[in-house]
Amino acid sequence: VADPRFAFAGLGPRRSGAMGSTKGEAVAGSTASDPRKAGSAGSSGSAAMKAPLVQAAASPVASLEQEEPAVERKGPWCLSFLLYFFSGVAWVASIPILLLSLGGSMAPLVGYPSGVAIALGMFCICVQINQTLATLCVLVVSFSSAASSGSMFAYLMAAVATCMTSLNAPKRIIGGCPRFVALQCRLYGGYHRVTSLSGALSSVRPGKSFFACHPHGILSVGWVSNVLWNSHFHRTAGRTFYLLDKTLRNKGLLARLFCDAFEGPHGGFRDNSAKTLRELMAQGESVCMTPGAFHEATLFSFGREVVYVKNRRGFVKYCLRHGYRLHPVYTFGESETYRTLGGCESFRLWLNTFGIPTVAFFGLWWCPFMPRPGLELRTFVGEPIECPQI
Repeated sequence: VADPRFAFAGLGPRRSGAMGSTKGEAVAGSTASDPRKAGSAGSSGSAAMKAPLVQAAASPVASLEQEEPAVERKGPWCLSFLLYFFSGVAWVASIPILLLSLGGSMAPLVGYPSGVAIALGMFCICVQINQTLATLCVLVVSFSSAASSGSMFAYLMAAVATCMTSLNAPKRIIGGCPRFVALQCRLYGGYHRVTSLSGALSSVRPGKSFFACHPHGILSVGWVSNVLWNSHFHRTAGRTFYLLDKTLRNKGLLARLFCDAFEGPHGGFRDNSAKTLRELMAQGESVCMTPGAFHEATLFSFGREVVYVKNRRGFVKYCLRHGYRLHPVYTFGESETYRTLGGCESFRLWLNTFGIPTVAFFGLWWCPFMPRPGLELRTFVGEPIECPQI
């Protein structure tokens, strides 16, 4: 992590020798959203970020943007909005929809608040067991409650809850959809004013490459627009597997539709368990992930560059074990996609260890889970660190 090639992303060697400034766990930078603004940061909290950026000016990394021209994509904003909206419902609102519908099936008997509370308890248990069994449990509980009350509303809610839960039962819901992936690649980039991918793209080689992407942000908007659904990155990196939280990937309800449709020659989504990572790297497959994950989302603060690295170095160990090329990837502008309510960071970071995301955020005032539009999201790929196999 102290390699100078991380300098352009603000992850270079620090004068204090510390890895971070949030209880030694996060790298807090300036309020600048891209490297061109970093020089104007004047707060004391930005000093740690400013030093490595100055060092970068004298290194080959400073010329990355000139070395590879930015790839900017535009599309009809209204269509981009609709795609982001339905994606947000699938990725963010699936679990709330399940809880509300399951609770609604029991509402005529116990009341809506109590029904939702019971549904939450059931979800915490069912997510840990076989998903076919979980579907049967939801089916029995919801429809028996609806039958007891005789309410058509309860029957409707029971049907929704059962259908939602059944999405987790099969190993795969749908096959790969190249046309849908191509549509996503075209439209995600049109939501913001600028979405670009640049950097040392000419140094990327298919196979045995690890892309460590930062920051995660709230919903990884830059990662989605500039890496995941970016045909230019697919062509450059070749077959790559993108790692997600294991609950989201394997039990994400509506999100599984997007994950399964993504499968193709360019790679696919996998869970981020150590077992999966070992299997992929043993086969020499390229891997891309956001190591900061929920922790970076928890530490997110509007306009502040935050990276959670100190306790997320296991991927470096695996790169050394398998002799991988490690590419640092950083998106400037991610810190401006949402506003959040902070506080109780230590407690929320502790909850993250159980896979529980704890962040209250809002983007558009009239549609909170949508990111703020009109931003510049610029993603830079760093030159590879050639990890010796040890």
